[in-house]
Amino acid sequence: MKIGNPPWTREEITASIDEFSTIYGDRPIQENQGGMKAPHMFAVWFIAKKLSPDLIVESGVWKGQSTWLLEKACPEAKLVSIDLNLGRREYISEKAVYCDRDFTEQDWSDISARSLAFFDDHQNAYQRLQQCQWFGFKHVIFEDNYPSSQGDCYSLKKAFAHAGFEPTNSQPKLINQGIPSKIFRKVATLLEISPMLTSQSEAAIQPNDIDAGLLQKNLDVYYEFPPVFKPDRTRWGDDWNETSYPTPEPLLKQVTKPAHDVFFDEAKFYTWICYAKLK
Repeated sequence: MKIGNPPWTREEITASIDEFSTIYGDRPIQENQGGMKAPHMFAVWFIAKKLSPDLIVESGVWKGQSTWLLEKACPEAKLVSIDLNLGRREYISEKAVYCDRDFTEQDWSDISARSLAFFDDHQNAYQRLQQCQWFGFKHVIFEDNYPSSQGDCYSLKKAFAHAGFEPTNSQPKLINQGIPSKIFRKVATLLEISPMLTSQSEAAIQPNDIDAGLLQKNLDVYYEFPPVFKPDRTRWGDDWNETSYPTPEPLLKQVTKPAHDVFFDEAKFYTWICYAKLK
């Protein structure tokens, strides 16, 4: 699925691989378990660099690798980094403004049309996009853009596939409307569950074609950033075919430089990261 055209070309992406590889080699967290790896780090760095926003809002900090990356991509941008549990940070920026309140609890009344929202918080992406439209954000990146049969949240890719979303039994069931947010945050910290988990991520979504229609109506651009390499099997161990996992054409077919090794080694961490631009 694709809507419109992003402000860059495939050739520009491919030409930036080696530059990013050098930057990624100096990352502060060499083993970012539970966070982004090379395919998505490259996508976020490239998109942010091309858009050159004046403000970046990062929802989902984890250990802080993405905060470092956004600083590298847009050193002049104001950076607001949000996570309900900031205690896991291994990289702490001197520039970023940190906050432990959800994206929806902030005052975004003075943002510009250049502002960028980046979500790596495993929430309902359809609702997040509605929130962005209400606050005035035009440029949005969703890291957790899971395909129809996988993932722990409702993604735009699921919406376009009319797939809905059914929470799995393995998800923590701590949220209900009667638990004050401060109590939940304390419990979440103690149990070391996803720091951004809220009732949004648990709600079941029935398969429907309404969401896809409204996305097409309200988006100027929907673009799934291509993987650098596409292995034969997905991160879940099954066949990576176009029927179950429609995917943009990978940027490279084989490793031709040592700088490409990290993309090949971390290729299975790709989950269809996307850029969306609201009308």
